[in-house]
Amino acid sequence: MAAPPDRPWVAYVGPFPYPEGSAASRRVLGVAESLSLAGFDVVVASGAGQSTGSGVRLVAQADGISYCLLPERVAEHWPRPLRRFRYAAMGGCTLAWLASQPTLPEAVILYSGYTPYLRHLLPWCRRNGVRLLFDAVEWYEPAHPLGYLASPYQWNIEWAMRRLIPRTDGVIAISSYLAEYYRGRGLPVALVPPTTSAIALGSWQPDARLRLCYAGNPGNKDDLPLLLRAVAKLASAGAGIHLTVAGPGRAQVLAMLGEPADRTMPWLHLPGMVGQDEVRKLVGSVDFSILVRQPCRVAQAGFPTKFVESFAAGTPVIANLTSDLRQHLRDGETGLVCAAHDLRSIESAMERALLLDEETRRRMRQSCLVHARETFHPAGYVGVLKDLMQIEAGNRRK
Repeated sequence: MAAPPDRPWVAYVGPFPYPEGSAASRRVLGVAESLSLAGFDVVVASGAGQSTGSGVRLVAQADGISYCLLPERVAEHWPRPLRRFRYAAMGGCTLAWLASQPTLPEAVILYSGYTPYLRHLLPWCRRNGVRLLFDAVEWYEPAHPLGYLASPYQWNIEWAMRRLIPRTDGVIAISSYLAEYYRGRGLPVALVPPTTSAIALGSWQPDARLRLCYAGNPGNKDDLPLLLRAVAKLASAGAGIHLTVAGPGRAQVLAMLGEPADRTMPWLHLPGMVGQDEVRKLVGSVDFSILVRQPCRVAQAGFPTKFVESFAAGTPVIANLTSDLRQHLRDGETGLVCAAHDLRSIESAMERALLLDEETRRRMRQSCLVHARETFHPAGYVGVLKDLMQIEAGNRRK
């Protein structure tokens, strides 16, 4: 792969799925779109694929953006000891791919990967005069402090976040929490929330019921059980409310409610895993998307992609304030704020939503769409990313 001489290129690497499959792939695409607008060609090298035949195939995706699949994550179904051993070696295929390119990239951006990737990339980038940036989007922590002792994966994250990432040339941070931490370690930082160019008003129509949705994988960030209990309580009291939960399986969701997997409830729709296009249609058709997170480090360091995608469809959000959401979730304008992370606060916000008239809901939808265009479009981050590249170019020339 050779970049045109007037368009320096950037390698965006890591063990994430691409081009579809997760919030990670959408994060990477958003930043790649900003970089393309800033004058860089971007090659996304996903470590969650398999190269076959004659080698790694480059696929054109959009203007200035292409991708390839590298066989880094090949041990997903191996026994745990072997899987951990293989995980520790990740990054080697990516390094070989970088070394095989006819021209050096202007920069390498690492998303996830942590210690295994960094131990390969740090010396290679330094040796070849290539800048290494880290896209920081999360900072996981175990449920219990002793989890640091029991989890090699957690050691890997902590070592990378505290020791190795400060040795890179800069950070793209998804939240103020991460931006402030790495600025405090002396690194140049570009603060870039999740972004999307797919901004269009959804096909919403007023309904007698309050229609809510949750779409995504709750993981250990989103408190979906608390959300379910709040909706169930209002529905049992006779409120006209309906919730669609897309992503988790039926048995998983009903277990959160303490119900058998064959139980049917008129207020709850469970389509399971659906494609991104269907998620976009679903989110755009409801009155509110709803998101509840525990105010812990993982929630403060991250920034929910589903929040941005709801705004991009013109759908206001009901949520408690974690991370940088207070900068975007304006009560009564772009959504409704849950005063706290507890059952009563969530119920209270939904009760307020039930009282809103059609005109107010339409006004809120327009406000969300305007805010998405102004704040979450990739074009809005061309400047900060270009500045980050220029700062690093200046540092390299010294």
